[in-house]
Amino acid sequence: MSFRLRIFLLVLIVAGTAIGATAWLTLSLTSREVDRLNDARQQHEAEITDEIRQFGLTNGRWNGINRVVADLSERTGLHIRVETDEEVLTDSDRLREQAVGPIQTSYTTVDPYPELDPEIARQASALTSTAAQDPDGRRLADLYRKTPKGTLPSGPVPPRPRLPANLFAVSAATAGLTTPEAAAFLQVAQYRAALVAVRCGFQRHLLPQPAMGSVTSPYLTPPQLTAAQECAEAGRAKVYADLGWLNQWWESIARCRVQPMVLFKECLPYEVAQAMSSTGAVPVRVFFGAGQLDRGVLRQPAVIGAAGLLLAAAIGTAWIARRISRPVRALTGASLQLAAGKLDVRVQTRGKDELAFLSSSFNAMAEAIQRSEERQRRLVADVAHELRTPLSNLRGYLEGLADGVIEPAPELFASLHEETLLTGRILDDLQYLALAEAGDLAYHPEPLDLSELADTAVTAHRANAANAGLDLVIDAPEPIEVHADPGRIRQVLGNLLSNAIRYTDAGGRIEVRVSRDPLTAILSVTDTGVGMTAAEVSRVFDRFWRADPARQRATGGSGLGLTITRRIVEDHGGSVNATSEPGLGSTFTVRLPASMR
Repeated sequence: MSFRLRIFLLVLIVAGTAIGATAWLTLSLTSREVDRLNDARQQHEAEITDEIRQFGLTNGRWNGINRVVADLSERTGLHIRVETDEEVLTDSDRLREQAVGPIQTSYTTVDPYPELDPEIARQASALTSTAAQDPDGRRLADLYRKTPKGTLPSGPVPPRPRLPANLFAVSAATAGLTTPEAAAFLQVAQYRAALVAVRCGFQRHLLPQPAMGSVTSPYLTPPQLTAAQECAEAGRAKVYADLGWLNQWWESIARCRVQPMVLFKECLPYEVAQAMSSTGAVPVRVFFGAGQLDRGVLRQPAVIGAAGLLLAAAIGTAWIARRISRPVRALTGASLQLAAGKLDVRVQTRGKDELAFLSSSFNAMAEAIQRSEERQRRLVADVAHELRTPLSNLRGYLEGLADGVIEPAPELFASLHEETLLTGRILDDLQYLALAEAGDLAYHPEPLDLSELADTAVTAHRANAANAGLDLVIDAPEPIEVHADPGRIRQVLGNLLSNAIRYTDAGGRIEVRVSRDPLTAILSVTDTGVGMTAAEVSRVFDRFWRADPARQRATGGSGLGLTITRRIVEDHGGSVNATSEPGLGSTFTVRLPASMR
């Protein structure tokens, strides 16, 4: 069983214990919390919905409802959410920047529209009462109820009444509007014009807020009319200019007259509300939250549940600790042995869980440390071997000169000087390699034409190639730009050319070629020298490795040039590889990231 599965089972056991300990607590608190919420909702519901409705009515939109809801929630202590059919407008928990708590499923619908003026409603009721005494009217009402839903009786619609020039200074009676539907139409027009006026006054900084001062016709208070006279005129003008809107809603309101009169009292307020909804705020739903549990009521059930949870956690933790301690102790002991220098120490791996993976990772780390130590020892041995030969030569000749066995001669001093130079080159290359592998080799990259640099390097090595009887040519037909350190790339190309000259017999040919593909610049050095086998190619970049040690020693190579070359190229984000065939020659290819044209 995996360690992850064991953890899952433990958590499952703990969760089951916790659920059992808290189930009774949850059940006992649920009914109490429901009762508390119902009492709070009944106490404050009317206050909250009335204030929200008044805000929507006087503003004609819900911008700024956040402040109202935040204040109501602060005063009542209730979680309040207001939403439309399409989105949540505000939530008091979000306003407090806290996690949103649950809400009750029931809600209260708020229609933010003014009510029909009482006088108009009275006239409509009077007409309905008169029509109810007419037997024909009752039959017509019954016939209307049996028609398909939404069907309106046909009949002529009276002409749209002429509204007064000043919507906010007259009543329906003074404006000559004697029928209830005409008076209701005036009220709708006043509401829309008032909304336009207060928004205009707020934008022009004439009014402190974009809200009407009254919820009854004409909706603007005398101070608002005085402060925003031009905006009131703008509201009237906008209403009068919208003939499509006026005709549409007059037809809907006037249609109530041609319906059975026993329905007139219900039809007129409905159509007025529909007309006002076309210019005012949309209806909203008000939800009340489930509230926060009172910590003080937990008492004994909470203590019992917590004790059971702690007991289960203690048992599970003890079991896990027992299972984990054994491999952890083994890892600790192995780590101490590794630190003491015992590099062949390993831990036993069992299973396929995370602890087994940790043991395998430790073994891999120990293996890597052991290999690194062995590489370091080999490097010391290689360095000692490389320096021993020239130093032995120097010592032998110097002792011979001191004993008089060897006669001083210019040729002897030239040989001693060559051995000294070889030793210096080995030390210089070792220093370069140490800096490169430690990441301390300094680079100064800049835009560089690789073709131009190759041409310069070929010119510098052409004399050495001619002395060796070789033909050195370059194929660089176009400029190819890279971002690199010119000195380091020149060092790379110098190492490759020196190797090519060293391993190519007289009469051979060395070709330097510069080209590119869509992403990389390509620099290749091809010779017709002795070549290498596949096994030799695989080791050509190793430190102190030589394909022909005798020939290499005769020409003074250190065996580190290609190792340094690979490190420089890789530090530039490129790669270098070699291909070769015995007796046919070798090709070394360097790829560097090319600059985009």
